[in-house]
Amino acid sequence: MNKKIILSSFASIVLLSEVANSQTKIGTIGEITGTISAATHYVSKGVEQNRDKPTASLTGEFASSSDIQVILGAGIFAAKPDKPVTAGGGYDYEMNYYGGLRKAIDKVTLEAGYIYVDYPSASKGDELALNTGAYYGKASFQATKDTSFRVYYEQDDTDGARNAGAKLITNYTEVGISHNFGPAIFNASYGDFKNFAKHYKVGLAKEIKGFNVSADYIDNEKTKANITDKHDNQLVVLSVSKSF
Repeated sequence: MNKKIILSSFASIVLLSEVANSQTKIGTIGEITGTISAATHYVSKGVEQNRDKPTASLTGEFASSSDIQVILGAGIFAAKPDKPVTAGGGYDYEMNYYGGLRKAIDKVTLEAGYIYVDYPSASKGDELALNTGAYYGKASFQATKDTSFRVYYEQDDTDGARNAGAKLITNYTEVGISHNFGPAIFNASYGDFKNFAKHYKVGLAKEIKGFNVSADYIDNEKTKANITDKHDNQLVVLSVSKSF
C-alpha cells in the first residue's frame, strides 16, 4: 500500500460544520476565525482515526471581504494510525491546508477550492506515500430561518490509496440537513467515501456560554471486504469547541 487507507480532511469537522463562530477583523481586508476543539474521537468521513482516543485540534480560516471571498485555511489534528503504515513508526499528527473561493447568492452559499493533507511527523519515506490532495466543492441552502441543507464533494488529486495495485479510495460525497428547533440544533448527514466506506450521522449541537458543544452518533459501513480495523463501526462522539 502506498497511501494511507483513511484519508483525513476538514470535511466532517470544518467544511460541513453548523456551529457559531467568532471573527477577528483585519482592517478592511477580511476576517480570521480560529477554533480550538477537543473530542472523544477523531472521526473523518465517518471513520475513526485516532485509536479510539480523545483528540485535540486547532483550526484557522481567513476570508476576504470581497464580493467573491478568497478563503485560506489550516488545521492541526492529533491523529495516529492503528499501526505503523510501513516498516517505520507511523505518525503522531496531521496538518490540513486549503484554499478556495466563496460566494453568497441570496440564500445559497457556494465554495470551491483545493485541500492538502500533510503528515510532517511520518517516518522518513512514509510522508510522500501518505500526503494527499483533493479538489472540493460545497454548497449550502438556507431554506428557512431554522433549516438549512448542504452538500460537499471531494475529487482526489493524488491517485487515491492503492493496495496490491487496486485503487481503494477516490472521491467523497456528503449531504446533510440542519434544523434549529430551539433548545439545540439537529444535524443529520450521509457520506459516501467511494470504494471504502459509507456512513450515517445524526447529532445535536448547542452553544453554551460561548462554547459549541455537540453529540453525534455515527454508523459506518465498510464497502471493501479486505479493509478491516479493530474499531467499532458505531461511534458516539462528544466534542466541545471554542471560536476566537
